[in-house]
Amino acid sequence: MSSFERILPYFPEEVQALILDSTISDLMINGTTGVFADRGGVMTRVPITQAQSELQLRVAIEKIARVLGQDITAQNPILNTRLPDGSRVAVVGPPAAINGHTLTIRKFNRWFSSDELVASGSMPRLVRDHVVQLIAQRKNGLISGGTGSGKTTTMKAFLDHVPISERLILIEKPAELKLAHPNAVQWEVVDAIQGQAGVTASELLAAALRHRPDRIVMGEIRDDCGYDLLQAMNTGHGGTLSTIHASSAVDALGRLANLALSARSNINHGFIRSETAAALDFVLYCERAANGKRQVRELIEVRGYDQTTQSFAVETLYHVNAPALIEEEVCAL
Repeated sequence: MSSFERILPYFPEEVQALILDSTISDLMINGTTGVFADRGGVMTRVPITQAQSELQLRVAIEKIARVLGQDITAQNPILNTRLPDGSRVAVVGPPAAINGHTLTIRKFNRWFSSDELVASGSMPRLVRDHVVQLIAQRKNGLISGGTGSGKTTTMKAFLDHVPISERLILIEKPAELKLAHPNAVQWEVVDAIQGQAGVTASELLAAALRHRPDRIVMGEIRDDCGYDLLQAMNTGHGGTLSTIHASSAVDALGRLANLALSARSNINHGFIRSETAAALDFVLYCERAANGKRQVRELIEVRGYDQTTQSFAVETLYHVNAPALIEEEVCAL
């Protein structure tokens, strides 16, 4: 049984067809007000002739939650879970959702290799080659961007270049990456619900250090686990790769520092930023254009933190508006 077959019976045939449509990456049901789909990064409204009523949608979502081992009620109206293939199922229900249950399914139809990302124009070949070289040198990197910008897809493509002889420990929320490495361990952050204790990213990160990792991969840095990740990178765990929401490559450094500070608010801000600069070697920034095209727009090398100017010292190796920079860097190697 495929992942989608577990939830298909609870939807009308029209919605089932949309769930199975490989050209759709995100399917959104906005209660009873409409169904929308993301095809190639472009959002469109999908006309439905026989839409589910709010009662039918609520019953369907409750059944889906139970099938996936969870529950959604008026007392617990938020559901974030995944299907076995990594596709995400997210729900917000009443009373928080005013116009009825909001259901979003983010599908992973397939992963792309770095060659395919280069061929599609998502990143220049020189950028790909340079980052692959940094990974081979066990440099620590961060892939940044907004929602739907291609951060996870880009990270997966680069992880495929990690030697298969290495041991990887991957920490995610939710688990979605499919790695081909024979010695890759995949762990998932667990939210605390009735009858089930929570497991935080920080707890899993601490556990990872006791399982002899060659590399630690953090699916996305969302909270104060950023502090623990910085400590791991600054104490000899090279080759770490993670993603973070940010509006530019430099902004990603500041955001990681702020998340780390949320765990240790009594520590000097300049010190945390210095630790951030010491931990990271490079940052990629991805962006989704208005036409839906996902593209790597920046690659910077982190050189340190200037306490005097209170700013990160970086060198821009590539910018979409100045592509020759990476050529100069490669020639200098």
